[in-house]
Amino acid sequence: MISFKEGMNQIIHYGSIEKMPLYNCSAHSSEEWSRLYGERHPYLGHFDIVFGTVVNILYIPIISVMFQKEFYKMSCFKMMICLGINDMLALCVNSITTGVLAVQGAVFCTYPNFNYIVGAIVLGLWCCSCIIVMGLVANRLLEMGKSSRAQALFQGNRTYVLMIIPVMYGLYFMIFTNPVGFNSKYYTWIFDPMIFENRSEEYRNIPHSINNVLIVAITCILYVWLYFMIKNQMSMISWKNRKADLSFQILIQSAIICSINLVASLIFVLMNFVQLPIWIIIIAQKMWQFIHAFPVFIYLVLNKTIRNAILKKFKLRRITSSVASINLKSDFKI
Repeated sequence: MISFKEGMNQIIHYGSIEKMPLYNCSAHSSEEWSRLYGERHPYLGHFDIVFGTVVNILYIPIISVMFQKEFYKMSCFKMMICLGINDMLALCVNSITTGVLAVQGAVFCTYPNFNYIVGAIVLGLWCCSCIIVMGLVANRLLEMGKSSRAQALFQGNRTYVLMIIPVMYGLYFMIFTNPVGFNSKYYTWIFDPMIFENRSEEYRNIPHSINNVLIVAITCILYVWLYFMIKNQMSMISWKNRKADLSFQILIQSAIICSINLVASLIFVLMNFVQLPIWIIIIAQKMWQFIHAFPVFIYLVLNKTIRNAILKKFKLRRITSSVASINLKSDFKI
C-alpha cells in the first residue's frame, strides 16, 4: 500500500523541504552542521570521484556497442542497456557526488534540498536496478530453456513494455518513501539525517528493507538456477575443456554478484534498526558502488562479444563478421 505521509510528495504538502518537520535544519547554519557533525575524507573522497568518473567513461563505449543493430535486436541487450544507464546514473551519486560531499565533510543539513532530492533519486535507481537484474536473469533462464513464455514476454517490442515495471517500481520508492541523505561521519547515504536525537525510528524505510531482503534473495536463487542450467547444457557439448572453464567462470561470476548484492543489501537493512560500526558501513558503501561498476568489468574482461565489438568499433582490432557472429552466438546462447 502506498503511504502518502512520506517521500517527495511531502514537498508539495508542506511547500518546501525546510518546512517538513522531520527535515527542518533551522537549528544551525549549513556551515555549523558540517563543522559540528561532519568529518572530512579527502583521500577517500577523491578516490571515489576518480573511480565513478572512470567507470562511467568505460561504460560509454559499452552501451554504444549495445545499440548496434545485431545486438539491440536481442531482448537481453535491451535490458542490459537499461541496466547500464541506471548504473551510470547511480555511480554519479554513490561515487562522484559522494566523493565531493566527503571532501567537504558534508552532512544532510549542509545541503538539505540537494540531499533530499538526490537521495530520493538514488534510492529509486537502486530499487529499479534490483528489478532489472532479476528480470535479466529470468530472461536468460527462459531463453535457455526454450520456453514459449520467453517469446510471449520478450519478443519484439514487448521488452520495452516490461521495462516499464522497474521504472514504476523505482518511482514508487523515489516519490512515496523516505529518502537517504549523505553523512560524511559514516561515509554513506543513510535514512536518518541526524537532525534530532533519539528519533531515528521515524526515518525507517520498511519498503526498502523488504526490497533488499526479498528481491535480492530471489535474484540470488535465480543465479544459482542459471548456473546449474548452464552446467547441464554444457555437459552435452563435446568440448570438455571449454565446459570446465565456462562452468567455473559462471560459478565465480554468480558467487561474486550474489555475495556482494546480498551482503551490501543486508547491511543497509540493519542500518535501519541497529547502530553498526563505521567500518562495516563504509564496506557496505563500497559494495554498493561496486554493484553498479561490476558489469563494466564483466563486459570488458569476460564477455568476448562486447570486447571484440568495442575493439572493432574504435578500430583497435580488425575482426571478420563471421567471427563476431560466432562470438555473439556462443556468449549469449550460452
